[in-house]
Amino acid sequence: MRIFLRQKFYSFINTFGLATGLVCTLFISLWIYDEYRKNKFHDDVDNIYQIVSNVKLDGRIVTWGTTPGPLADEIRLNIPGIDHAARTANYGQLLIQSEEKDFLENGLFADPEFLEIMSFSLVQGDDKNPLPNQNAIVISTRLAKKLFGDESALGKVIRVNQQFDQKITAVVDDHANESSISFDFLMHVDLYKKFRNPDWGNFEYDLFLKLAPKTDHRAVIDKINAHVAHVAGKDEDDYKSGDISFYMQPFNNRYLYGTFENGMPTGGRIDYIKIFAFVAIFILLIASINFTNMATARAANRSKEVGIRKTAGAVRFGLISQFILESILISAIALIFALIVVQLLLPMFNMLVSKNIVLPFDSVAFVLSLIAVVIATGVLAGSYPAFFLSAFSAARVLKGNTTANLSGSRLRKWLVILQFSLTVILIASALVISSQVEFIYNRNLGYSRESILAFDGRAIDRDFEAFKNEALKNPNIKTVTRASEVLVQVNNQNGSVRWPGKPENTRQLFRTVVADYDFIETMGLQIKEGRSFSKQYHDTASFILTQTAVDVMGLQHPIGTQLSQWGTQGTVVGVIEDFHSRSVLEEIDPIIIMSKHREVSVEIIHVAFNPGASENVLQTLESLYKKANPAYPFDYSFLDDRFDKLYQNEKVTSSLALAFTFMAIIISGLGMLGLAAYTAERKRKEISIRKSLGASVTGIVSSMSIDFVKLSFVATLIGCPIAYFLMQHFLAGYAYSTPLKWTVFLYTAIFTMIITVLTVVFQVTKAALINPVEALRSE
Repeated sequence: MRIFLRQKFYSFINTFGLATGLVCTLFISLWIYDEYRKNKFHDDVDNIYQIVSNVKLDGRIVTWGTTPGPLADEIRLNIPGIDHAARTANYGQLLIQSEEKDFLENGLFADPEFLEIMSFSLVQGDDKNPLPNQNAIVISTRLAKKLFGDESALGKVIRVNQQFDQKITAVVDDHANESSISFDFLMHVDLYKKFRNPDWGNFEYDLFLKLAPKTDHRAVIDKINAHVAHVAGKDEDDYKSGDISFYMQPFNNRYLYGTFENGMPTGGRIDYIKIFAFVAIFILLIASINFTNMATARAANRSKEVGIRKTAGAVRFGLISQFILESILISAIALIFALIVVQLLLPMFNMLVSKNIVLPFDSVAFVLSLIAVVIATGVLAGSYPAFFLSAFSAARVLKGNTTANLSGSRLRKWLVILQFSLTVILIASALVISSQVEFIYNRNLGYSRESILAFDGRAIDRDFEAFKNEALKNPNIKTVTRASEVLVQVNNQNGSVRWPGKPENTRQLFRTVVADYDFIETMGLQIKEGRSFSKQYHDTASFILTQTAVDVMGLQHPIGTQLSQWGTQGTVVGVIEDFHSRSVLEEIDPIIIMSKHREVSVEIIHVAFNPGASENVLQTLESLYKKANPAYPFDYSFLDDRFDKLYQNEKVTSSLALAFTFMAIIISGLGMLGLAAYTAERKRKEISIRKSLGASVTGIVSSMSIDFVKLSFVATLIGCPIAYFLMQHFLAGYAYSTPLKWTVFLYTAIFTMIITVLTVVFQVTKAALINPVEALRSE
């Protein structure tokens, strides 16, 4: 502590730099921990699997997270080694009513076995049979609180979707912060069949299995595929040929590994974890290098202390222990400051990453990890000076013959190169990630998303024209239309399209949007050939194709071509430019826009309005909506907001990368500042002599700064190629990405040089301006 207080400037740099590095590392570690713990709370989670569907298509495999409805029953009845099998289906938000309260809530239709597979804690109800029949409903603690306050919800009857009167048979804790499956209610899967009849051609159920202990999941999936090929293959050639098969993914990996290639999980959220794990390691290394550099730089100044203590009888082990304990003490002080800062900034961090993270001081593993970081950092930083200083004989140290040997300049140079190389990698990577996010937001998506909102029309669908005419009386509303999907993310994908010349025994998937008049104009889709849907032509069996769909079909003259979609015959009346119907992570799909006909319900209403008039437009729409759906809340979304949500991961990654890179720059700058100050102090008399002999301040500053600039230049030469390689790999994950420009690395190099020059020149200039008499007075 005496040394700590006596050398306040260097102690501040050590402590502040290390604390800053620990703050960044703690935030990243907490985020990674929260990601990893998803779904880990389920009992026997290692035996839980989710079935996904693999569909062969033109030499590649497309993976869907959903499965056909009959699969679960076939598995239960015919596949050994499975304790439980359960499906879930999502029908979107449903209206929940209790007395005077009305809420739109997200829920699932599920097999009763779902709650035997998943360990959602039962707060109220029968834990042996919480979902006994079709008239039962299980609700979350959050929904129970909204509906009944502190009263018991058990046994009460609520109305769902104005169709079903359901008795609450259980209340569960939905583990919102720990589960990737979110719901506010569960109803029996048999009720879902009233909306959609399950068959082998519709993939709409998530399917979960719990295997018996010591069951080989690979043998189970082989049996499932063989059985399905036999059963479903009687009517569906794709199952018989093996073009459709299934894969069992461990459920504890499902959240992190959601991206598939050729039928196997290859990445997903785990990619972001890897990125930030490297960032945390880099930042902690940069901070630790600061610590080590300052420790080695100041070691020579303590050589006489070592000599005196050795003369007084101190043994080497005791000296080593002292130096290392001093380093551990500074690490501990830095950690305390870091924990205080993290605790204060956690609410802001949670808002940024959309989580509810807390410091888990009740976790033994977390506390032990903190202790391990303090000890490891202290030992690493203190080892070199401790072992090196303690090795010298007392006589040599007291004669002052060890200053040059103790300077450790070669080690410090390599550490500075390593530190700035890591900083260069972070800067260049952050710039590329930020450029990719900017590329996404500025890319021409092929449709308009500004000043357009969408909402579920529900009963409006029955008298849409009257609603549309009333809405258009508002001069701020430009167009009103309806469609089955929102173009920001089109979910429907099917292989039911037939066209002239379609090769036999081939499977081609299309995304289909069923739309009404004015949809093409409302969404700003660009017509290349033909026309849009029009009342003038009574389009009720017409199709509009994207250019990619035309290319896939091999149509030379698409206008007038007869197509079939879901068994409905129609005519191609237009061709439009391609547009992104999913994330830019994915290739543009062939898309068919089908005119609305009476057999298909098209409930998502789209409204385009004048910019800046959203408040006025919402008032009009809500008033009209309430007339048609008095019980339903007016729940809408702007397409811009949906787009932002689609790229939430990219936005968070960019923001965090920039923030943590900025902190890394500060830490590196502090380290350079400390070393420059130490160098200037050590060469104080040399500077004074050179000034006395007529050297200019500019000359002195230039000669002393050049070494640091050289180190920075070498670091840039090392860091830029590594950053280029890493960012090539990162951008390869996107089907459409920003070009990796050389200017990014040029700017990084220039910026690194500027930091170095400004930091070093400031300290050296301050030393060069001191009166030589002050420095030479003792000579």
